[in-house]
Amino acid sequence: MAYLSGMNRAMELRHLRYFIAVAETGSLTVAAERKLHTSQPSLSRQIRDLEYQVGVELLSRSARGVELTAAGRAFIDHARLALAQVDAASEAARRAASRAAST
Repeated sequence: MAYLSGMNRAMELRHLRYFIAVAETGSLTVAAERKLHTSQPSLSRQIRDLEYQVGVELLSRSARGVELTAAGRAFIDHARLALAQVDAASEAARRAASRAAST
């Protein structure tokens, strides 16, 4: 695959969530059906889009499921941190809005 050719699509938070779900389950099908409630072909496309955006293969696919590549292992911790930061930012904004509304 020509991952370095890249695509001009922006990485989205859902790409990170999908990637983490697939990595945690070890299966595109299980992640799609049980965790993400989406179709497997759609999830596969989202993961491919993320890999194109990053420029490397993040998952190694086989008949027995998926495994993280070395790049995927390096990427997953940062993906988790990015989602945690987004959650923290959202919570901070809600707290600030709540304080402003009560004054």
